[in-house]
Amino acid sequence: MAKKLSFGAFLTCASAVLALIGLIAYLVNTGTDYYAKMGVDTAVVGCLIAVVVVTVLRFVVGMKGNPLWADILPVCAVVLAVVAMVLLLNARVNNLAAVFTFENSAANMADTTSCIVAIACCVLAVIASMISAFFDITKD
Repeated sequence: MAKKLSFGAFLTCASAVLALIGLIAYLVNTGTDYYAKMGVDTAVVGCLIAVVVVTVLRFVVGMKGNPLWADILPVCAVVLAVVAMVLLLNARVNNLAAVFTFENSAANMADTTSCIVAIACCVLAVIASMISAFFDITKD
């Protein structure tokens, strides 16, 4: 009997892609003039990389079958995504507030764009991971 991809497979792929885009946007943001002085938070980078790895692992394991131990993978992906999102918000919230209030200039707003993209992608990755945890990767 051939296995078909379920809705969970597409959401799992979407969460991995969103986490990867969030990671790239965060790394771009740390290279901008305004945010470069804050440096790169290795915890954010590590968590986002772990989200991508665990999500891809969940997809690969789900394609081969659903062993009982694999049920922990979606939970790990969601927890890592939430931790990455919270750490990213923690690292950037004060700077965002400063840019939106008294340091508002065209250059700072341009630098903030990648920060907002990174935060939005992390939030969407959390949501996609949470929803995909309720679905299997394949269906018979």
